[in-house]
Amino acid sequence: MDMNEKDLMKNPFMTNMKFLQQAEEETEFQRILKILTVPSKSGIYISRYDLRKMGALLGVNLPIRERKEMLKDLFIYAKQMDKLKDFLDIIINFIDYRISQYNEITDQFPKTQKLTSQWVKKANALKQFLENMKKEVDIYKDVKPNPPF
Repeated sequence: MDMNEKDLMKNPFMTNMKFLQQAEEETEFQRILKILTVPSKSGIYISRYDLRKMGALLGVNLPIRERKEMLKDLFIYAKQMDKLKDFLDIIINFIDYRISQYNEITDQFPKTQKLTSQWVKKANALKQFLENMKKEVDIYKDVKPNPPF
């Protein structure tokens, strides 16, 4: 893994070396990957097929690998292509799709409401988290690292 990929892996928004030196064991980026790939945290399941479709929407032909690695690659590609907000929008649209599926299940099988409402609540929280990330992309977009002199 080259240094640039390692930097992006720690935090897709900031590549300032001082920040990277102060990064904790589990970085913010790793935490985001974990949230998105663990359904009990996110309320949704993103399959490898879903990740390939997301990649295609970004214009990337993504090879099949472990889901977390595929998602990490998508974030890195999106950052390098200056399409991070577009990628976050793709994920948000996917979350909306999953929520609509949960609502359809609840409509057809009312006794599932207790279970599906928990998934919808987590998915909505994830959606809000990603909306906030989109705002941060705008904030960090214009931030230039201080010159070393």
